[in-house]
Amino acid sequence: MKYVSVLTAALWTSFATPAAADPFHWTAGPFDMPESAIFDAVQDRIILSVIGGHPGAADGDGTLALLSPEGEILDPQWVTGLDAPKGMAILGDSLLVADLTRLHEVDLASGEILRSLELEGASFLNDVTSDGAQAFVSDLMTNRIWRYHGGEMTLWLEADALAHPNGLLLDGERLLVGSWGSGMRDDFTTEQPGALLSVDLATKAVHPLVPNLGNLDGVARIGETLLVNDWITGALFAIAADGTVTLKTEFPAGLADISAHGDRLFLPSMLEGSLSVLTYSGRK
Repeated sequence: MKYVSVLTAALWTSFATPAAADPFHWTAGPFDMPESAIFDAVQDRIILSVIGGHPGAADGDGTLALLSPEGEILDPQWVTGLDAPKGMAILGDSLLVADLTRLHEVDLASGEILRSLELEGASFLNDVTSDGAQAFVSDLMTNRIWRYHGGEMTLWLEADALAHPNGLLLDGERLLVGSWGSGMRDDFTTEQPGALLSVDLATKAVHPLVPNLGNLDGVARIGETLLVNDWITGALFAIAADGTVTLKTEFPAGLADISAHGDRLFLPSMLEGSLSVLTYSGRK
């Protein structure tokens, strides 16, 4: 596996250099521990999950916020009363939200929580990905991945090879998993760094695509490039179709569940309390 390190002074060569008025290059906030952002194309808006305090506390302080594509905060409390909401996915007219031990179904039009599915044995539900027909949900602490289909949740895969699964992305006939790493300590550092994994949807076989990459959080695709990030260091990596891995840039620690829509990359920073949006050109 080829690995290319990029110097800090040249980190932004892969991002389009926008004019000051470019509506797709901005940072919004402050938010109290923003974790994940998703673009709602039907409503032409961004939905941001805001933990509101400790990421493991069932305290009812979590919210979902709405932002315009230009970064205006439309509604900082579109949905309230959640605990520690993290990853999200759109499935039909509903927004699925991972929230510790529950998966919420939220009506996209009204923001009403339609129902909350309590998952027995779940501990720290983290990311959600959907292809429009089904969804998968990771549990960081139990090495489990759940499947949502037809309104029901089932345990889809439990394997030590998942090494604390965090970010998810359905990618054709495979499920991409950003693992946090093995041997997790109390401060969330690990004895071994995580890998970008590929799970075959048919056989459930787990294969490492990029081993020993970092404490991975989000997984996104823009064109032929996969983008993953390390929460602990803030590093953002690009993985080309030929397997070349490039360190694109380093944000402050706490860069969380990145996502993409078109050529726009959404970058929630939990510790900085902000959401940034950049236009990604895909150039090396």
